[in-house]
Amino acid sequence: MALSSAPPANLITSRGMPARTSVYTPSIPASNTRVCGRSTMTPSSLDQLSPRARPWFAARKTPAGIEAEGTARCRLGHAIPCDGDATPDGIFVHWDWDGSRLTVTNDRYGIYPLFYSDHGGAVRISPSIFHVLDGDFPKALNLPALAVFMRLGHFVGEDTPYEHVHMLPPNSRLTWTEGRATVEHGPRPAPKRQAGTFDQAVEGYRHYFARAIARRAPPEAGFDLALSGGRDSRHILFELLAQGHRPARTVTVRPYPPLDHEDHRTAQRIARELGLEHHGVDHHPSHHAALLKDIELTSMCSGSHAWLLPLATHLKEHGTTCIYDGLAGDVLSGGLQISHDRLQLIREGRTTELARALLPNATRDRFLDACFRKPLTTAIPRALAVERLATELERHLEQPSPLVSAIFWNRTRRGIALLPFSVLAHVDTVYCPYLDHDLFDFLIGLDPEHTLDNRLHDEVIRRSYPELAHLPYAGSAGGQASPRACDHYYRRAARDAIAHLLRHPRAAASRLVRTERFAAMLLRDMASPRARRPWHLHALLHALCVERSMEAKP
Repeated sequence: MALSSAPPANLITSRGMPARTSVYTPSIPASNTRVCGRSTMTPSSLDQLSPRARPWFAARKTPAGIEAEGTARCRLGHAIPCDGDATPDGIFVHWDWDGSRLTVTNDRYGIYPLFYSDHGGAVRISPSIFHVLDGDFPKALNLPALAVFMRLGHFVGEDTPYEHVHMLPPNSRLTWTEGRATVEHGPRPAPKRQAGTFDQAVEGYRHYFARAIARRAPPEAGFDLALSGGRDSRHILFELLAQGHRPARTVTVRPYPPLDHEDHRTAQRIARELGLEHHGVDHHPSHHAALLKDIELTSMCSGSHAWLLPLATHLKEHGTTCIYDGLAGDVLSGGLQISHDRLQLIREGRTTELARALLPNATRDRFLDACFRKPLTTAIPRALAVERLATELERHLEQPSPLVSAIFWNRTRRGIALLPFSVLAHVDTVYCPYLDHDLFDFLIGLDPEHTLDNRLHDEVIRRSYPELAHLPYAGSAGGQASPRACDHYYRRAARDAIAHLLRHPRAAASRLVRTERFAAMLLRDMASPRARRPWHLHALLHALCVERSMEAKP
Protein backbone atom coordinates (compact mmCIF):
# COMPACT_ATOMS: atom_id res chain seq x y z
CA MET A 1 0.00 0.00 0.00
CA ALA A 2 1.67 3.25 -1.10
CA LEU A 3 1.59 6.09 1.39
CA SER A 4 1.94 9.76 0.64
CA SER A 5 1.28 13.09 2.29
CA ALA A 6 -1.58 13.66 4.75
CA PRO A 7 -4.88 15.12 3.60
CA PRO A 8 -5.68 18.82 4.07
CA ALA A 9 -4.82 20.03 7.57
CA ASN A 10 -8.32 21.32 8.30
CA LEU A 11 -9.61 17.76 7.89
CA ILE A 12 -7.07 16.12 10.21
CA THR A 13 -7.68 16.33 13.92
CA SER A 14 -5.69 13.42 15.35
CA ARG A 15 -2.64 11.20 15.07
CA GLY A 16 -1.14 11.29 11.65
CA MET A 17 -0.87 8.20 9.55
CA PRO A 18 -0.23 9.45 6.01
CA ALA A 19 -3.01 9.25 3.49
CA ARG A 20 -2.92 6.50 0.88
CA THR A 21 -2.95 7.93 -2.60
CA SER A 22 -2.51 4.72 -4.56
CA VAL A 23 -5.52 2.80 -5.82
CA TYR A 24 -6.29 -0.91 -5.74
CA THR A 25 -5.93 -2.83 -8.99
CA PRO A 26 -7.17 -6.43 -8.95
CA SER A 27 -4.65 -8.90 -10.29
CA ILE A 28 -6.43 -12.18 -9.51
CA PRO A 29 -7.13 -14.35 -12.56
CA ALA A 30 -10.74 -15.28 -13.03
CA SER A 31 -9.82 -18.96 -13.05
CA ASN A 32 -9.15 -18.73 -9.30
CA THR A 33 -12.76 -17.89 -8.58
CA ARG A 34 -14.60 -20.35 -6.38
CA VAL A 35 -18.30 -19.64 -6.30
CA CYS A 36 -19.81 -22.26 -4.05
CA GLY A 37 -23.32 -23.61 -3.96
CA ARG A 38 -26.18 -22.52 -1.76
CA SER A 39 -26.59 -23.45 1.90
CA THR A 40 -30.05 -24.32 3.14
CA MET A 41 -31.22 -24.03 6.73
CA THR A 42 -33.03 -26.97 8.27
CA PRO A 43 -35.83 -26.62 10.83
CA SER A 44 -33.36 -27.53 13.62
CA SER A 45 -30.67 -25.04 12.52
CA LEU A 46 -31.93 -22.40 14.93
CA ASP A 47 -31.45 -24.67 17.95
CA GLN A 48 -27.72 -23.89 18.02
CA LEU A 49 -28.46 -20.19 18.66
CA SER A 50 -29.60 -19.50 22.22
CA PRO A 51 -29.68 -16.34 24.34
CA ARG A 52 -29.28 -18.59 27.37
CA ALA A 53 -25.75 -19.37 26.20
CA ARG A 54 -24.70 -15.79 26.99
CA PRO A 55 -22.77 -15.09 30.22
CA TRP A 56 -24.35 -13.40 33.23
CA PHE A 57 -23.61 -12.34 36.79
CA ALA A 58 -25.79 -11.61 39.81
CA ALA A 59 -25.13 -10.51 43.37
CA ARG A 60 -27.34 -9.53 46.27
CA LYS A 61 -26.89 -8.33 49.80
CA THR A 62 -28.46 -10.55 52.48
CA PRO A 63 -28.39 -10.46 56.30
CA ALA A 64 -25.77 -13.21 56.11
CA GLY A 65 -23.58 -11.32 53.65
CA ILE A 66 -23.15 -11.06 49.88
CA GLU A 67 -24.37 -13.88 47.68
CA ALA A 68 -23.00 -14.00 44.13
CA GLU A 69 -23.40 -16.34 41.19
CA GLY A 70 -22.59 -16.48 37.51
CA THR A 71 -19.44 -15.52 35.59
CA ALA A 72 -17.21 -13.42 37.87
CA ARG A 73 -14.87 -12.12 35.15
CA CYS A 74 -15.94 -11.59 31.56
CA ARG A 75 -14.48 -10.03 28.42
CA LEU A 76 -16.87 -9.61 25.50
CA GLY A 77 -16.10 -8.04 22.14
CA HIS A 78 -12.71 -6.56 21.31
CA ALA A 79 -10.76 -3.60 22.67
CA ILE A 80 -8.08 -1.80 20.65
CA PRO A 81 -5.63 0.24 22.78
CA CYS A 82 -5.28 3.89 21.78
CA ASP A 83 -2.37 6.08 22.80
CA GLY A 84 -3.57 8.84 25.07
CA ASP A 85 -7.22 7.71 25.10
CA ALA A 86 -8.78 6.65 28.38
CA THR A 87 -11.33 4.55 26.51
CA PRO A 88 -9.93 1.94 24.11
CA ASP A 89 -11.16 1.78 20.55
CA GLY A 90 -13.26 -1.22 19.59
CA ILE A 91 -16.61 -2.61 20.75
CA PHE A 92 -16.62 -4.34 24.13
CA VAL A 93 -18.06 -4.96 27.59
CA HIS A 94 -15.86 -6.01 30.52
CA TRP A 95 -16.87 -6.94 34.04
CA ASP A 96 -14.99 -8.05 37.15
CA TRP A 97 -16.18 -9.31 40.54
CA ASP A 98 -13.54 -9.37 43.29
CA GLY A 99 -15.74 -10.86 45.99
CA SER A 100 -17.16 -7.58 47.26
CA ARG A 101 -17.24 -5.17 44.32
CA LEU A 102 -18.60 -5.51 40.78
CA THR A 103 -17.11 -3.23 38.13
CA VAL A 104 -18.48 -3.03 34.58
CA THR A 105 -17.06 -0.92 31.75
CA ASN A 106 -17.98 -0.65 28.08
CA ASP A 107 -16.98 0.91 24.80
CA ARG A 108 -17.19 4.54 23.78
CA TYR A 109 -20.52 4.08 22.01
CA GLY A 110 -22.21 1.54 24.27
CA ILE A 111 -22.65 -0.54 21.14
CA TYR A 112 -22.03 -3.90 22.79
CA PRO A 113 -25.37 -4.58 24.53
CA LEU A 114 -25.35 -5.10 28.28
CA PHE A 115 -28.59 -5.13 30.28
CA TYR A 116 -28.72 -4.61 34.01
CA SER A 117 -31.15 -4.36 36.90
CA ASP A 118 -30.50 -2.78 40.28
CA HIS A 119 -33.35 -3.33 42.70
CA GLY A 120 -33.78 -4.27 46.34
CA GLY A 121 -30.07 -4.61 47.07
CA ALA A 122 -29.51 -6.96 44.13
CA VAL A 123 -27.81 -6.48 40.77
CA ARG A 124 -27.97 -8.61 37.64
CA ILE A 125 -26.04 -8.09 34.40
CA SER A 126 -25.92 -9.90 31.06
CA PRO A 127 -25.83 -9.25 27.30
CA SER A 128 -29.12 -11.21 27.27
CA ILE A 129 -32.11 -9.58 28.90
CA PHE A 130 -33.55 -12.98 29.82
CA HIS A 131 -30.79 -13.65 32.36
CA VAL A 132 -31.54 -10.28 33.93
CA LEU A 133 -35.25 -11.03 34.03
CA ASP A 134 -34.50 -14.12 36.14
CA GLY A 135 -34.08 -11.71 39.05
CA ASP A 136 -36.67 -11.15 41.76
CA PHE A 137 -37.85 -7.63 41.00
CA PRO A 138 -41.04 -6.08 39.55
CA LYS A 139 -41.40 -6.58 35.80
CA ALA A 140 -43.54 -3.49 35.24
CA LEU A 141 -43.71 -2.25 31.66
CA ASN A 142 -41.88 0.90 30.60
CA LEU A 143 -44.82 2.55 28.85
CA PRO A 144 -43.09 5.58 27.26
CA ALA A 145 -40.41 3.23 25.91
CA LEU A 146 -42.99 0.85 24.45
CA ALA A 147 -44.96 3.73 22.95
CA VAL A 148 -41.87 4.52 20.85
CA PHE A 149 -40.84 0.94 20.16
CA MET A 150 -44.22 -0.24 18.92
CA ARG A 151 -44.21 2.53 16.33
CA LEU A 152 -40.53 2.97 15.50
CA GLY A 153 -39.20 -0.61 15.85
CA HIS A 154 -36.39 0.17 18.27
CA PHE A 155 -35.92 1.73 21.70
CA VAL A 156 -34.17 5.02 22.36
CA GLY A 157 -31.66 6.04 25.00
CA GLU A 158 -31.23 3.25 27.54
CA ASP A 159 -34.87 2.11 27.46
CA THR A 160 -36.04 -1.51 27.45
CA PRO A 161 -39.56 -2.98 27.69
CA TYR A 162 -39.31 -2.94 31.51
CA GLU A 163 -39.02 -0.12 34.06
CA HIS A 164 -36.32 -1.82 36.13
CA VAL A 165 -34.13 -3.13 33.30
CA HIS A 166 -31.78 -0.76 31.51
CA MET A 167 -29.15 -0.77 28.79
CA LEU A 168 -25.70 0.26 30.04
CA PRO A 169 -25.07 3.81 28.74
CA PRO A 170 -22.14 4.55 26.42
CA ASN A 171 -18.65 4.87 27.91
CA SER A 172 -19.86 4.06 31.40
CA ARG A 173 -18.62 2.46 34.59
CA LEU A 174 -21.16 0.57 36.68
CA THR A 175 -20.03 -0.23 40.22
CA TRP A 176 -21.99 -2.34 42.72
CA THR A 177 -20.95 -2.92 46.31
CA GLU A 178 -22.80 -3.54 49.55
CA GLY A 179 -26.15 -3.62 47.78
CA ARG A 180 -25.80 -0.25 46.03
CA ALA A 181 -25.08 0.44 42.36
CA THR A 182 -23.73 3.61 40.78
CA VAL A 183 -23.34 4.37 37.07
CA GLU A 184 -20.72 6.93 36.06
CA HIS A 185 -21.28 8.32 32.58
CA GLY A 186 -18.12 9.08 30.64
CA PRO A 187 -18.14 11.83 28.04
CA ARG A 188 -19.63 11.16 24.64
CA PRO A 189 -17.58 12.04 21.58
CA ALA A 190 -17.56 15.77 20.94
CA PRO A 191 -16.44 16.03 17.31
CA LYS A 192 -15.91 19.39 15.68
CA ARG A 193 -17.77 20.47 12.58
CA GLN A 194 -15.56 19.78 9.57
CA ALA A 195 -15.46 22.85 7.36
CA GLY A 196 -14.39 21.87 3.88
CA THR A 197 -15.41 21.12 0.35
CA PHE A 198 -16.95 17.91 -0.88
CA ASP A 199 -13.59 16.95 -2.43
CA GLN A 200 -11.85 17.43 0.92
CA ALA A 201 -14.51 15.27 2.57
CA VAL A 202 -13.80 12.51 0.06
CA GLU A 203 -10.04 12.62 0.66
CA GLY A 204 -10.45 12.75 4.42
CA TYR A 205 -12.81 9.78 4.32
CA ARG A 206 -10.31 7.77 2.25
CA HIS A 207 -7.51 8.56 4.69
CA TYR A 208 -9.35 7.67 7.88
CA PHE A 209 -11.00 4.57 6.45
CA ALA A 210 -7.65 3.10 5.34
CA ARG A 211 -6.29 3.68 8.83
CA ALA A 212 -9.39 2.14 10.46
CA ILE A 213 -8.81 -1.07 8.48
CA ALA A 214 -5.08 -1.03 9.28
CA ARG A 215 -5.91 -0.89 12.98
CA ARG A 216 -8.17 -3.94 12.54
CA ALA A 217 -5.91 -6.37 10.71
CA PRO A 218 -7.41 -9.87 10.74
CA PRO A 219 -5.93 -12.67 12.87
CA GLU A 220 -3.68 -15.33 11.39
CA ALA A 221 -6.59 -17.77 11.51
CA GLY A 222 -8.30 -15.66 8.87
CA PHE A 223 -11.74 -14.12 8.55
CA ASP A 224 -15.03 -14.30 6.68
CA LEU A 225 -16.95 -11.39 5.21
CA ALA A 226 -20.69 -10.96 4.85
CA LEU A 227 -20.98 -9.32 1.44
CA SER A 228 -24.04 -7.53 0.11
CA GLY A 229 -24.67 -5.67 -3.11
CA GLY A 230 -24.46 -2.32 -1.32
CA ARG A 231 -21.66 -0.01 -0.27
CA ASP A 232 -20.53 -0.68 3.30
CA SER A 233 -19.34 -4.29 2.99
CA ARG A 234 -17.93 -3.63 -0.50
CA HIS A 235 -15.82 -0.74 0.83
CA ILE A 236 -14.50 -2.93 3.65
CA LEU A 237 -13.67 -5.77 1.25
CA PHE A 238 -11.86 -3.57 -1.26
CA GLU A 239 -9.74 -1.92 1.43
CA LEU A 240 -8.88 -5.24 3.09
CA LEU A 241 -7.67 -6.51 -0.27
CA ALA A 242 -5.72 -3.29 -0.85
CA GLN A 243 -3.92 -3.95 2.43
CA GLY A 244 -3.20 -7.57 1.58
CA HIS A 245 -5.96 -9.41 3.46
CA ARG A 246 -8.16 -11.95 1.64
CA PRO A 247 -11.24 -13.41 3.30
CA ALA A 248 -11.50 -17.18 3.60
CA ARG A 249 -15.01 -16.90 2.20
CA THR A 250 -17.66 -14.30 1.42
CA VAL A 251 -21.27 -14.99 2.36
CA THR A 252 -24.55 -13.47 1.18
CA VAL A 253 -28.02 -14.14 2.57
CA ARG A 254 -30.76 -14.56 0.00
CA PRO A 255 -33.71 -12.28 0.82
CA TYR A 256 -37.18 -13.25 1.88
CA PRO A 257 -39.78 -13.27 -0.87
CA PRO A 258 -41.21 -11.33 -2.62
CA LEU A 259 -37.77 -9.84 -3.39
CA ASP A 260 -35.63 -11.74 -5.86
CA HIS A 261 -31.92 -12.42 -5.46
CA GLU A 262 -30.46 -9.25 -7.00
CA ASP A 263 -28.41 -8.54 -3.87
CA HIS A 264 -27.01 -12.06 -3.98
CA ARG A 265 -26.24 -11.86 -7.69
CA THR A 266 -24.42 -8.56 -7.26
CA ALA A 267 -22.34 -9.90 -4.36
CA GLN A 268 -21.59 -13.03 -6.35
CA ARG A 269 -20.38 -10.93 -9.27
CA ILE A 270 -18.05 -8.98 -6.96
CA ALA A 271 -16.64 -12.21 -5.56
CA ARG A 272 -16.17 -13.64 -9.07
CA GLU A 273 -14.38 -10.50 -10.23
CA LEU A 274 -11.97 -10.74 -7.28
CA GLY A 275 -11.49 -14.51 -7.36
CA LEU A 276 -13.06 -15.04 -3.93
CA GLU A 277 -15.00 -17.97 -2.56
CA HIS A 278 -18.65 -17.07 -2.26
CA HIS A 279 -21.51 -18.79 -0.41
CA GLY A 280 -25.20 -18.04 -0.70
CA VAL A 281 -27.41 -19.02 2.23
CA ASP A 282 -31.18 -19.40 2.21
CA HIS A 283 -33.63 -18.13 4.79
CA HIS A 284 -35.09 -20.47 7.40
CA PRO A 285 -37.99 -22.61 6.12
CA SER A 286 -40.29 -21.27 8.86
CA HIS A 287 -40.71 -17.49 8.95
CA HIS A 288 -42.59 -17.81 12.23
CA ALA A 289 -39.79 -19.80 13.92
CA ALA A 290 -37.20 -17.34 12.64
CA LEU A 291 -39.11 -14.38 14.07
CA LEU A 292 -39.38 -16.02 17.49
CA LYS A 293 -35.66 -16.79 17.56
CA ASP A 294 -34.84 -13.26 16.44
CA ILE A 295 -36.94 -11.76 19.25
CA GLU A 296 -35.08 -13.92 21.77
CA LEU A 297 -31.59 -13.21 20.43
CA THR A 298 -32.17 -9.44 20.32
CA SER A 299 -33.55 -9.40 23.87
CA MET A 300 -36.94 -8.10 22.70
CA CYS A 301 -35.23 -4.81 21.85
CA SER A 302 -35.34 -4.47 18.09
CA GLY A 303 -37.44 -4.85 15.00
CA SER A 304 -37.12 -7.94 12.88
CA HIS A 305 -33.60 -9.10 12.07
CA ALA A 306 -34.71 -12.65 11.25
CA TRP A 307 -33.17 -12.34 7.79
CA LEU A 308 -29.70 -12.54 9.44
CA LEU A 309 -30.26 -15.91 11.12
CA PRO A 310 -29.05 -17.94 8.09
CA LEU A 311 -25.74 -16.05 8.26
CA ALA A 312 -25.50 -16.71 12.00
CA THR A 313 -25.98 -20.45 11.63
CA HIS A 314 -23.67 -20.60 8.59
CA LEU A 315 -20.83 -18.87 10.46
CA LYS A 316 -21.35 -21.05 13.52
CA GLU A 317 -21.30 -24.25 11.48
CA HIS A 318 -18.08 -23.15 9.77
CA GLY A 319 -16.39 -22.18 13.04
CA THR A 320 -15.87 -18.56 11.99
CA THR A 321 -14.02 -16.55 14.65
CA CYS A 322 -13.58 -13.17 12.93
CA ILE A 323 -15.76 -11.10 10.61
CA TYR A 324 -16.06 -7.47 9.53
CA ASP A 325 -19.34 -5.57 9.73
CA GLY A 326 -20.38 -2.31 8.08
CA LEU A 327 -22.30 -1.04 11.12
CA ALA A 328 -23.04 2.71 10.89
CA GLY A 329 -21.60 3.16 7.41
CA ASP A 330 -25.02 3.99 5.97
CA VAL A 331 -25.79 6.55 8.69
CA LEU A 332 -22.40 8.28 8.81
CA SER A 333 -21.75 8.48 5.08
CA GLY A 334 -24.84 7.35 3.18
CA GLY A 335 -27.43 9.88 4.30
CA LEU A 336 -29.73 7.21 5.75
CA GLN A 337 -33.03 8.70 6.97
CA ILE A 338 -31.71 12.19 6.17
CA SER A 339 -33.80 14.63 4.15
CA HIS A 340 -33.76 18.37 3.64
CA ASP A 341 -37.04 18.76 5.54
CA ARG A 342 -35.78 16.81 8.56
CA LEU A 343 -32.50 18.73 8.58
CA GLN A 344 -34.41 21.99 8.62
CA LEU A 345 -36.59 20.89 11.55
CA ILE A 346 -33.70 19.87 13.79
CA ARG A 347 -31.60 22.91 12.87
CA GLU A 348 -34.47 25.06 14.09
CA GLY A 349 -34.84 23.00 17.26
CA ARG A 350 -38.36 21.85 16.36
CA THR A 351 -37.92 18.46 18.00
CA THR A 352 -41.61 17.76 18.55
CA GLU A 353 -42.36 18.25 14.85
CA LEU A 354 -39.37 16.10 13.92
CA ALA A 355 -40.51 13.37 16.31
CA ARG A 356 -43.90 13.34 14.58
CA ALA A 357 -42.18 13.11 11.19
CA LEU A 358 -39.95 10.21 12.27
CA LEU A 359 -42.80 8.14 13.70
CA PRO A 360 -44.91 6.15 11.22
CA ASN A 361 -48.19 7.58 10.04
CA ALA A 362 -51.66 6.84 11.37
CA THR A 363 -51.77 3.41 9.72
CA ARG A 364 -49.55 2.05 12.49
CA ASP A 365 -51.82 3.50 15.18
CA ARG A 366 -54.85 1.89 13.57
CA PHE A 367 -53.01 -1.43 13.62
CA LEU A 368 -52.18 -1.02 17.32
CA ASP A 369 -55.80 -0.15 18.16
CA ALA A 370 -57.10 -3.14 16.22
CA CYS A 371 -54.68 -5.80 17.48
CA PHE A 372 -53.83 -4.88 21.08
CA ARG A 373 -55.97 -4.70 24.20
CA LYS A 374 -57.44 -1.33 25.08
CA PRO A 375 -55.64 -1.01 28.46
CA LEU A 376 -52.33 -1.18 26.60
CA THR A 377 -53.19 1.10 23.68
CA THR A 378 -54.69 3.66 26.07
CA ALA A 379 -51.44 3.63 28.07
CA ILE A 380 -49.15 4.12 25.05
CA PRO A 381 -50.83 6.81 22.90
CA ARG A 382 -49.03 8.43 20.00
CA ALA A 383 -48.61 11.61 22.04
CA LEU A 384 -46.53 9.71 24.59
CA ALA A 385 -44.29 8.34 21.83
CA VAL A 386 -43.83 11.84 20.40
CA GLU A 387 -42.94 13.23 23.82
CA ARG A 388 -40.37 10.51 24.58
CA LEU A 389 -38.77 10.74 21.14
CA ALA A 390 -38.67 14.55 21.21
CA THR A 391 -36.93 14.43 24.59
CA GLU A 392 -34.28 12.14 23.13
CA LEU A 393 -33.83 14.36 20.06
CA GLU A 394 -33.16 17.36 22.28
CA ARG A 395 -30.05 15.63 23.64
CA HIS A 396 -28.44 15.97 20.21
CA LEU A 397 -29.14 19.60 19.35
CA GLU A 398 -25.62 20.76 20.23
CA GLN A 399 -23.91 18.18 18.02
CA PRO A 400 -22.32 19.30 14.72
CA SER A 401 -24.82 17.12 12.84
CA PRO A 402 -27.69 16.67 15.31
CA LEU A 403 -29.91 14.53 13.07
CA VAL A 404 -27.09 12.15 12.16
CA SER A 405 -26.18 12.00 15.85
CA ALA A 406 -29.75 11.17 16.90
CA ILE A 407 -30.07 8.43 14.29
CA PHE A 408 -26.72 6.90 15.19
CA TRP A 409 -27.15 6.88 18.98
CA ASN A 410 -30.65 5.44 18.74
CA ARG A 411 -31.46 3.55 15.55
CA THR A 412 -27.91 2.28 14.97
CA ARG A 413 -26.91 1.72 18.59
CA ARG A 414 -30.20 0.36 19.92
CA GLY A 415 -31.51 -1.43 16.84
CA ILE A 416 -29.00 -2.33 14.15
CA ALA A 417 -26.07 -3.06 16.50
CA LEU A 418 -27.97 -6.07 17.79
CA LEU A 419 -27.24 -7.85 14.51
CA PRO A 420 -23.46 -8.19 14.90
CA PHE A 421 -23.38 -8.30 18.71
CA SER A 422 -26.45 -10.33 19.63
CA VAL A 423 -27.52 -12.39 16.61
CA LEU A 424 -23.84 -13.05 15.73
CA ALA A 425 -22.68 -13.12 19.36
CA HIS A 426 -20.97 -16.50 18.92
CA VAL A 427 -18.35 -14.93 16.61
CA ASP A 428 -15.36 -14.01 18.77
CA THR A 429 -14.35 -10.81 16.96
CA VAL A 430 -16.65 -8.56 14.94
CA TYR A 431 -14.66 -5.61 13.62
CA CYS A 432 -16.64 -2.44 12.84
CA PRO A 433 -14.25 -0.11 10.98
CA TYR A 434 -16.80 2.69 10.54
CA LEU A 435 -16.76 3.05 14.34
CA ASP A 436 -13.03 3.68 14.50
CA HIS A 437 -12.76 6.70 16.79
CA ASP A 438 -10.98 8.97 14.33
CA LEU A 439 -13.13 7.95 11.36
CA PHE A 440 -16.33 8.37 13.35
CA ASP A 441 -15.32 11.83 14.61
CA PHE A 442 -14.50 12.90 11.07
CA LEU A 443 -17.67 11.57 9.42
CA ILE A 444 -20.14 12.75 12.03
CA GLY A 445 -18.67 16.24 11.81
CA LEU A 446 -19.28 16.53 8.07
CA ASP A 447 -22.04 18.57 6.52
CA PRO A 448 -24.81 15.96 6.12
CA GLU A 449 -25.63 17.47 2.73
CA HIS A 450 -22.46 15.76 1.45
CA THR A 451 -23.88 12.34 2.30
CA LEU A 452 -27.35 12.60 0.79
CA ASP A 453 -28.22 9.84 -1.70
CA ASN A 454 -24.89 8.07 -1.00
CA ARG A 455 -23.06 10.73 -2.99
CA LEU A 456 -20.06 10.84 -0.65
CA HIS A 457 -19.66 7.10 -0.22
CA ASP A 458 -20.03 6.40 -3.92
CA GLU A 459 -17.30 8.89 -4.77
CA VAL A 460 -14.92 7.54 -2.11
CA ILE A 461 -15.25 4.00 -3.46
CA ARG A 462 -14.96 5.13 -7.08
CA ARG A 463 -11.88 7.25 -6.43
CA SER A 464 -10.13 4.67 -4.23
CA TYR A 465 -10.70 1.62 -6.43
CA PRO A 466 -11.24 2.87 -10.00
CA GLU A 467 -10.57 -0.53 -11.56
CA LEU A 468 -13.63 -1.85 -9.70
CA ALA A 469 -15.90 1.14 -10.31
CA HIS A 470 -17.81 -0.73 -13.04
CA LEU A 471 -19.30 -3.15 -10.50
CA PRO A 472 -22.96 -2.21 -9.98
CA TYR A 473 -24.86 -1.71 -6.75
CA ALA A 474 -27.94 -3.77 -6.07
CA GLY A 475 -31.19 -1.81 -6.33
CA SER A 476 -32.95 -0.90 -3.11
CA ALA A 477 -36.12 -2.69 -4.13
CA GLY A 478 -34.93 -5.55 -6.29
CA GLY A 479 -37.16 -7.63 -8.51
CA GLN A 480 -39.96 -9.96 -7.57
CA ALA A 481 -39.67 -13.62 -6.67
CA SER A 482 -42.20 -16.10 -8.01
CA PRO A 483 -45.73 -15.72 -6.58
CA ARG A 484 -45.75 -19.43 -5.79
CA ALA A 485 -42.68 -19.05 -3.55
CA CYS A 486 -44.36 -16.22 -1.64
CA ASP A 487 -47.63 -18.13 -1.28
CA HIS A 488 -45.96 -21.24 0.08
CA TYR A 489 -43.61 -19.43 2.46
CA TYR A 490 -46.09 -17.04 4.06
CA ARG A 491 -48.99 -19.47 4.23
CA ARG A 492 -46.70 -21.70 6.25
CA ALA A 493 -45.86 -18.74 8.51
CA ALA A 494 -49.57 -18.23 9.19
CA ARG A 495 -50.09 -21.95 9.88
CA ASP A 496 -47.11 -22.04 12.24
CA ALA A 497 -48.39 -19.01 14.14
CA ILE A 498 -51.86 -20.56 14.54
CA ALA A 499 -50.22 -23.76 15.82
CA HIS A 500 -48.17 -21.67 18.26
CA LEU A 501 -51.33 -20.15 19.75
CA LEU A 502 -52.92 -23.59 20.08
CA ARG A 503 -49.83 -24.98 21.83
CA HIS A 504 -49.65 -22.03 24.23
CA PRO A 505 -53.11 -21.39 25.70
CA ARG A 506 -51.72 -18.67 27.98
CA ALA A 507 -50.72 -16.74 24.86
CA ALA A 508 -54.23 -17.16 23.52
CA ALA A 509 -55.49 -15.51 26.71
CA SER A 510 -53.07 -12.59 26.46
CA ARG A 511 -53.78 -9.41 28.38
CA LEU A 512 -51.83 -7.36 25.82
CA VAL A 513 -52.70 -8.87 22.43
CA ARG A 514 -56.17 -9.33 21.00
CA THR A 515 -55.42 -12.89 20.00
CA GLU A 516 -58.84 -13.36 18.47
CA ARG A 517 -58.02 -10.54 16.03
CA PHE A 518 -54.53 -11.98 15.59
CA ALA A 519 -55.98 -15.41 14.69
CA ALA A 520 -58.44 -13.84 12.25
CA MET A 521 -55.62 -12.06 10.42
CA LEU A 522 -53.64 -15.29 10.22
CA LEU A 523 -56.63 -17.20 8.86
CA ARG A 524 -57.15 -14.45 6.29
CA ASP A 525 -53.48 -14.80 5.27
CA MET A 526 -53.91 -18.55 4.85
CA ALA A 527 -57.04 -18.18 2.71
CA SER A 528 -55.81 -15.31 0.54
CA PRO A 529 -55.26 -16.19 -3.16
CA ARG A 530 -51.93 -14.38 -2.90
CA ALA A 531 -50.17 -14.67 0.47
CA ARG A 532 -48.39 -11.48 1.51
CA ARG A 533 -45.53 -11.03 3.91
CA PRO A 534 -47.19 -10.85 7.35
CA TRP A 535 -45.67 -7.55 8.49
CA HIS A 536 -47.84 -7.65 11.62
CA LEU A 537 -46.45 -10.97 12.85
CA HIS A 538 -43.28 -9.64 14.50
CA ALA A 539 -45.13 -6.97 16.51
CA LEU A 540 -47.66 -9.46 17.82
CA LEU A 541 -45.11 -12.17 18.69
CA HIS A 542 -42.93 -9.55 20.35
CA ALA A 543 -45.76 -8.42 22.61
CA LEU A 544 -46.53 -12.02 23.59
CA CYS A 545 -42.86 -12.57 24.46
CA VAL A 546 -42.73 -9.38 26.55
CA GLU A 547 -45.85 -10.50 28.42
CA ARG A 548 -44.55 -14.01 29.00
CA SER A 549 -41.30 -12.63 30.41
CA MET A 550 -43.26 -10.36 32.77
CA GLU A 551 -44.98 -13.37 34.26
CA ALA A 552 -41.94 -15.66 34.45
CA LYS A 553 -40.99 -16.67 37.97
CA PRO A 554 -37.34 -16.31 39.03
